[in-house]
Amino acid sequence: MKCVMMASIALIASTAAFAADTGPVVTPGPFNAPPAYPRVVTPGPFDAPPAFTHTKLYDWTGFYVGINGGATLNDIRWFSGPDDVGGTASVTSGLIGGTIGYNLQAQDPLVVGLEIDADWSGAKGTITPPTCLAGCELDVPWLGTARLRFGYAFDQILPYVTGGVALSDLHADIVGAPFGSEYGRNLGWTAGAGIEFVISGPLRAKIEYLHVDLNGFTCGTSCSVVAGPVEFNFYSNVVRAGLNYRLWMN
Repeated sequence: MKCVMMASIALIASTAAFAADTGPVVTPGPFNAPPAYPRVVTPGPFDAPPAFTHTKLYDWTGFYVGINGGATLNDIRWFSGPDDVGGTASVTSGLIGGTIGYNLQAQDPLVVGLEIDADWSGAKGTITPPTCLAGCELDVPWLGTARLRFGYAFDQILPYVTGGVALSDLHADIVGAPFGSEYGRNLGWTAGAGIEFVISGPLRAKIEYLHVDLNGFTCGTSCSVVAGPVEFNFYSNVVRAGLNYRLWMN
């Protein structure tokens, strides 16, 4: 009888310990962010303390949306056919816009993601070849990118490299002249690096650098008072910061 009682007590104690370890399963709602950290088990009054301290690691997996803004240093490289001369005009501008993305972290520090953004850009520069003394103006009103991100997570800090495609409209004309304007929608490339970190809960911040190459664009009579084109190449160095909000993934 004594053995049976002791076995019953041991069974009850092990069942209680198992229930304390497993705990209730909480299912996030469709609009709630998933738990950023694994569940931490708190020992009961009769349980032995854990042999090792459990380290809480942030989980980067999931969709997110955000805003970003910053500054650009732009190089407009040009060549005027009628004059057989060229040069480079450097201009600065700002940009601001939105971001959407997704990260995947599979049981290790490596994080792979896809990020898409679209920004308003105030990039505008003027060149003055001899046949266009009033100035030929190039305007880049917006900039969009779609990039892969490859990061290595240090808990709540994620340094990463990134690269992909860049897209924008390039508008060109003669300043103040009634010859109209010409534009091209250019597809180029971009690459850079950054770091993202957790502020609190689902809110994160990032700082990043991107180099953007939008390739060439040729402007005809809208940029020259005589026959012959003016060729433009647009390059941009972007430094920006952003805030991202992590969403639940169904």
